[in-house]
Amino acid sequence: MDGSGDEALRARVEELEGRVAQLTGLVGTLADERERLNQLVARAEDALRGQVAPGVTASSVTAPGIAAPRFRAAMDTVYQATSLGYVAAYFVSGRTARVRLLIGYENPPTNEVGSANASAELNEYIGGVVRPGEYWVAATHRPGKKCGFECVFTPF
Repeated sequence: MDGSGDEALRARVEELEGRVAQLTGLVGTLADERERLNQLVARAEDALRGQVAPGVTASSVTAPGIAAPRFRAAMDTVYQATSLGYVAAYFVSGRTARVRLLIGYENPPTNEVGSANASAELNEYIGGVVRPGEYWVAATHRPGKKCGFECVFTPF
């Protein structure tokens, strides 16, 4: 082999080493970005579990075409909808209760759209549509007492 072949081979090796260094840098950047996204998801999940102020949503962490993720809401806590959605309250087990679903533009809402009464085994489920900007609450007859109802809000 002549000297020009060796030089071409060395140039090619240097070029490939440069690309490897560039790709190594990109992998580090992607790992950093993944960590940042994981932190955003964790913050959004905390917000949806009620660990931050009601009304905080994780709209930046949603699937295309969906307003925000579905979340479990606390009983006797007033929320404000940022998009059209559906609220459902249902009895799972434990302490019975009477629950009213209140929805409206005033805070707290006073317009009753349904009720459930697990103690009488009449109806153990209530649900209703909530419009953007409306406040809503699944209110028990004994606020602050733990009951066997759970509540979920599904934004559309």
